[in-house]
Amino acid sequence: MRTRPLRDVAPRELALLLGEEAALWEAQLGWDFGEVRSAVAGGVERGSLAGRAIVEGPRVVAYSYYMVDASRVIVGSIFAAREHRGRGLEDELADAVIADARAERGSGRVECQTLFCTAPSVDQRFERAGFARCGRHYMRCDLGPAPAAPAPPGARLRPLRRDDLPMAAEIVFRSHVGSLDAALNLTYSTPATCRAFVETLVVRAGCGRFDPEASRLAESPTGPVGVLIASRLARANGHVCQVSVVPEGQGRGLGGALMSNALRAFRAQGLESATLSVTVANEQAHRLYERLGFRVHREFGAHAWARPPARIELPG
Repeated sequence: MRTRPLRDVAPRELALLLGEEAALWEAQLGWDFGEVRSAVAGGVERGSLAGRAIVEGPRVVAYSYYMVDASRVIVGSIFAAREHRGRGLEDELADAVIADARAERGSGRVECQTLFCTAPSVDQRFERAGFARCGRHYMRCDLGPAPAAPAPPGARLRPLRRDDLPMAAEIVFRSHVGSLDAALNLTYSTPATCRAFVETLVVRAGCGRFDPEASRLAESPTGPVGVLIASRLARANGHVCQVSVVPEGQGRGLGGALMSNALRAFRAQGLESATLSVTVANEQAHRLYERLGFRVHREFGAHAWARPPARIELPG
């Protein structure tokens, strides 16, 4: 077996592995990986997608890719074919991709969430390389009849519109100030990055197809105080991409009302399940999701590294 830069791999060598990956994540996570599969295949065909591949004979048996933007490098899948798991290939890929990502010109920060990884041991490779880490849970619930949870007094929920996106981004930013998520994910660190994130979810289908039927904005007499952005991850699975409440609105039941509204909307559309991800240390959110019927479906890690003298500062 040989390890090669992903840019040197021919699309035909990777095709079978991408098909296997898409089938696995749909079966295990309820996530239609078709658009990601097409984007990865297109990047390989153009020779523009960075990463590593392990090749045996005429096909790739394991691969990992990463994306570079102006402020960070984001590591995506670390995936091995079923018959090659348990042989340390994912660890080998992680070590190589971490080194490559750190060597990218202008790369001051590297991030990875290992949801799309076929070996739990990879989390340890990031820790050994000096990455800060937190545990995350991918949670799932079967959709049955959902009780109505009205908004608390003085608040109302209404459909989220595209012209609400600046307000939604402000809510997301304010709800994450000083949080563990903001320390490990640059997405939440500034109003501008939150705006780009929200637009990606709604306009560019960055996490499944945006679901306007289940997405809501919560308003109070003083202005918007909460938001839930939902998507369709697969034919029968809805996903809560983001639910946020501003600090002064927390503890009043707004999060529960937004979530219950979304689950009822998913059910009304004929969906069978709903999913979300949450940081393990966010105990308040965990308790809410468990009351609504969500259970932990997969554990994974969120990792971040900053080039010295910068450092990742985790809240105490």
